[in-house]
Amino acid sequence: MPKTELVDDLGLSAFAIADSLRSISRSIRQCADRIESAAKDGSRETLQNALQLIFKTADTPGSKIVFAGVGKSYLIGRKLAATMTSVGTPAISIHATEALHGDLGIIRPFDCIILLSYSGATDEVVNLATILRNSNWPSSFQPSVLNSHVNSHTNEVASDSSRSDSFLHSGVFLLGMGAEMDSPLGRLCDAWIECKVDGELSSTVCAPTTSSSLMLAMGDSIAMLLMARRNFGPHDYARNHPGGELGRKSRSEIAYTTTC
Repeated sequence: MPKTELVDDLGLSAFAIADSLRSISRSIRQCADRIESAAKDGSRETLQNALQLIFKTADTPGSKIVFAGVGKSYLIGRKLAATMTSVGTPAISIHATEALHGDLGIIRPFDCIILLSYSGATDEVVNLATILRNSNWPSSFQPSVLNSHVNSHTNEVASDSSRSDSFLHSGVFLLGMGAEMDSPLGRLCDAWIECKVDGELSSTVCAPTTSSSLMLAMGDSIAMLLMARRNFGPHDYARNHPGGELGRKSRSEIAYTTTC
């Protein structure tokens, strides 16, 4: 059937959307299977390394998670920063291009920068990572409160009194999120959050669809993990999100639990 007829046939269009949703869910499930398999094998898988650095930042007073990217990845970062902040983990998002024109001033020592680039080769994001890696902080900001470091050869976090040269030099943790750690961006990062997919929804154009959905799901999952670590509950959420239907629902749930 010609493409124009496919689009105009509402029934076939509904089936096409269902197929797309199944394709996205399959990619998310495959990623979950890879993570679970690595955890069961007891291997020091890159996600665990990234989580340990995120936990370090989350446990350091005054520090925050910073998402950075361009295009669709930047928009994913904005959403993830909003979600993390609403459930108790301070987070912001910056556009990689704007960061190089003054927005770098928002980044402080001990922050964890999560750089989003599916290809791992986005020029603006790689440039930002390079600058952050080579930035020098005043000696008063040296991260002596942290007691772990990343082994740049094995990509593993060691728990001892020493710290990685890369972290000491830049003063921040650099994490990448995308397909391959073996990429220009991955080689600049302390750890990598793998979000690899077999392909996007369209075979005609490479518009981010499946990959961006997986990155969003991964970030949301990390946000929920951080929320659980903080014992962040209904009262906390109601304080952070008083407006709208979610705010009303949160207050109602609190009122119900306090009267039971």
